[in-house]
Amino acid sequence: MGRGRVELKRIENKINRQVTFAKRRNGLLKKAYELSVLCDAEVALIIFSNRGKLYEFCSTSRSATGNAKKRRSLLH
Repeated sequence: MGRGRVELKRIENKINRQVTFAKRRNGLLKKAYELSVLCDAEVALIIFSNRGKLYEFCSTSRSATGNAKKRRSLLH
């Protein structure tokens, strides 16, 4: 029997929210890497935490950070 669905709502407890973010962030980074290897695809993933910290993955040697910072400044 598999796991049940998680209700998608904001986690009120700050510590639990941060732990969940870290675990899911690492899962997303791993999936992005796997997708790039298995499908020979160019993948870029940009994540901003609620504290404004940047996490990124880019399957090519180019860095996505420069463009991410430009786009973030446009959004805020």
